[in-house]
Amino acid sequence: MARGRPDRTRPAAPAGTARAAALRLLGRRDYTVAELRAKLLDRGFPPDDTARALDTLTAAGLASDRRAALAHIRTGSRVKGRGRHRLRQELERRGVGPDLAAELLAEHSDDDERAALDRLVARKRPPGRLSMADRRRLYQQFLRRGFAADLIARALKEPGTDF
Repeated sequence: MARGRPDRTRPAAPAGTARAAALRLLGRRDYTVAELRAKLLDRGFPPDDTARALDTLTAAGLASDRRAALAHIRTGSRVKGRGRHRLRQELERRGVGPDLAAELLAEHSDDDERAALDRLVARKRPPGRLSMADRRRLYQQFLRRGFAADLIARALKEPGTDF
């Protein structure tokens, strides 16, 4: 046996079962099934054990894409100030299907999105009248956060102006 550094090309043999590891992960926060699968495989669990564990957890209601997506939408909107478009992209990146993402975002009310944008505007908008450069800068920031263009325009509109 050679001395020196451990072989880092192979993942170390995981301790415990894939189910136990998934439960530990789910104890911290909600993950989508795709995220759990990737984490378990990265930790060296065999694909068949991983699939079996995820099937068991999904059947028991412990692993749920719907619950993970709802938590992501709630946090993304209320805490992080993100709009629908960006939330949809993030959900799809996390492995939530486009149909489920569309369904859950349709349940996300327009009032919630407006409230998130109003909080951002209040935090980022300087007192007084906005210059066109400031208006453009804020408009671009809010677009990157995933808010709809017409919603941003209404939020940045100053009383008594037509633009």
